[in-house]
Amino acid sequence: MNLKINQELIGLLGEVSIFQDFEESERADLALLMKLEQYDSGKEIFREGDPGGQMFLVASGSVEVQKQRSHGAGRIVIARFERGGVIGEMSLIDRMPRSASVIAVQPTHAYIMTQEALDELIEVKPQLAIKFLKGLSVLLSLRLRNTSGWFADVF
Repeated sequence: MNLKINQELIGLLGEVSIFQDFEESERADLALLMKLEQYDSGKEIFREGDPGGQMFLVASGSVEVQKQRSHGAGRIVIARFERGGVIGEMSLIDRMPRSASVIAVQPTHAYIMTQEALDELIEVKPQLAIKFLKGLSVLLSLRLRNTSGWFADVF
């Protein structure tokens, strides 16, 4: 594990609902596994169909999640995330290609959890890995419930 402790990231993780019940030491362990990346405004962070395996936690800036239209050309914005937003978590779990594209709409900083880092967490701290995966499961469940509600409103 990387030994540099990032207090900013530990604090950010504490702001995200799925990590709020984690002990500070647990958030510190997660922070050791994540790296910071910067994206200029207009930069595509990843494209629909790209290989997955990374989850992003927005530290600053703003991103849009865009989905290719099934009929016709172009993309539709399906979500926007700012500080504390978690994106890409599905591919961290299922290792499938990206289901949507993500674009930085402002200069954006995001912390990345890779599949390799998650595998390391599972091996080194399995109880924390279970807690982390349970948090991601809650996030995915909430998003599915919201999507189901939206879908019901549309049809």
